[in-house]
Amino acid sequence: MTGSLGGGQDLPGVLDLEESGGLPKADLAQWARIWLSEVERLTGRSPIVYTGYYFWRDAVGNPTDIGERYRLWLPSYPTNPDSTTFTPLVPAGWSTWTFWQYTSSGSVPGIVGPVDVNRFCCSATNLGDLAGGGAGGGSPFGALDRLSPESTSSVRVSGWAIDPDTTGSIQVHVYVDGAGFATTANTERSDVGAAYRGFGSNHGYSLAVPVPAGARRVCAYGINTESGGNVNLGCQALSGDPFGVLDDVRVAGLGKVRVEGWALDPNTVAPADVHVYVGAAGTPTTASAPRADVGAAFPGFGPDRGFSVVLDAAGGPKQVCAYVINRAGPGTNRLLGCRTVDIPTGDPFGVVDVVTASPGRVDISGWAIDPDTASPIQVHVYESGKGLALVAAGSRPDVGAAFPGYGDTHGFSGSLAVEPGLRSVCAYAINGSGSGSNRLLGCRSVTVPSGAPFGVVDDVAVVGGGVRVAGWAIDPSTSVSIPVHVYVNGQGYVVTADRSRPDVGAALPGFGDAHGIDDVLPVTLLPPGRNRICSYGIDVVAPGSNSLLGCRTI
Repeated sequence: MTGSLGGGQDLPGVLDLEESGGLPKADLAQWARIWLSEVERLTGRSPIVYTGYYFWRDAVGNPTDIGERYRLWLPSYPTNPDSTTFTPLVPAGWSTWTFWQYTSSGSVPGIVGPVDVNRFCCSATNLGDLAGGGAGGGSPFGALDRLSPESTSSVRVSGWAIDPDTTGSIQVHVYVDGAGFATTANTERSDVGAAYRGFGSNHGYSLAVPVPAGARRVCAYGINTESGGNVNLGCQALSGDPFGVLDDVRVAGLGKVRVEGWALDPNTVAPADVHVYVGAAGTPTTASAPRADVGAAFPGFGPDRGFSVVLDAAGGPKQVCAYVINRAGPGTNRLLGCRTVDIPTGDPFGVVDVVTASPGRVDISGWAIDPDTASPIQVHVYESGKGLALVAAGSRPDVGAAFPGYGDTHGFSGSLAVEPGLRSVCAYAINGSGSGSNRLLGCRSVTVPSGAPFGVVDDVAVVGGGVRVAGWAIDPSTSVSIPVHVYVNGQGYVVTADRSRPDVGAALPGFGDAHGIDDVLPVTLLPPGRNRICSYGIDVVAPGSNSLLGCRTI
């Protein structure tokens, strides 16, 4: 005995149709109609039919009238019930399921063994109404997601709505302070389709409605199609506050800061007033500069909603804030945002990027700016009392992009002659204008090579007609091939280190491969053990001197 099924958490009665009992299709269908009608009469609630697609087709004969009156509990067991591509087959007469039993081998805490697990079609409110015996089990559900201003006198209302009794699109009525407008929830909403699998995705709505001056509230209602009643999908207040974004705050020169963004007032097409504050000092401006992106996002207001203003600012860290000022209709002033920016003082500044050493010299490069002027300034480079004056006038687009208002011509580079060994090289930015003093940009330590040739004697061997000498030699001051002098028992011979040695070129990039020695010297040898052969690399580019590559006794 089930009792009246009238408890606050009791679902309606369920007819479980899985066996025919030997009845023909038409008789089984009629028996089901009688059972459902009698249970509805006794309990005052419409029962639910539990049956599968194939049983309904093959054993009951696919009658459609039962599905028009009673809800469906559908057993259908896919391999992956979470797959977005799987849609269970629904028997004839129903457009969708109310419950979907997707597995018979689930697990539930507190129950031993496999358990049937189900999904409910709709919202928690619908389930509560269905279990409590209320009429709301078939009422629509959904949401009013957002209000977006479209013009000074209209707003776009967007959301979604579903009626549990149909997979079709339903009407939505939108009210602005009591004035009503109708639309249909039939636009694509893949997120809704994924959340409510039995209904598909075409349940979104988006409607532009007029908003008279002084209007305060927008509400949307899902309009019921069968059982249940109309449902409030949500209400939102119509704020008259202006709005916008503070996009950027950056240094624009000595004592200058540039502030950019956009703003609009939904109650007027006139440009919005914006007040910008650097600390406590405020400056008014107007959001009337071209901003095509804003015009595209808010059609009806036009693209001229941007602002860009350069303000005076003392050196040091400063907080910059922007406010849009309410000028029309309801609303109040709104903060667009605040940023902190560090305004340079009068001292020049910059960076030593690279210091490299080669025989007899160092090469240095970097950039420097005097915040008092956009003109190039001098940079002085020192090493052991030796000085070099450079002008930071080379093209540096990266510096210009980082410090707008100063331009690109602030790069420097140059070379300073130095002695071999470990050297410290320092660069100073020279104050060129206004306040400030010279500033150290940085020091680097580098080892300067001597410049003398170097290399290796790989092999010395007696061959027919003389002595073979092989190896390689390089003058670090040049990439050209150099002479090598070979002495055999005091007798001198001149060869050129110009044979291809890819191994040397790979080990010493920048010099190339043509630095090999492989020559046979036509010499008459002394008795064994008394033949001494020495090779010297000959310096060809100063600084440097000839150097011994190696000696062998054969």
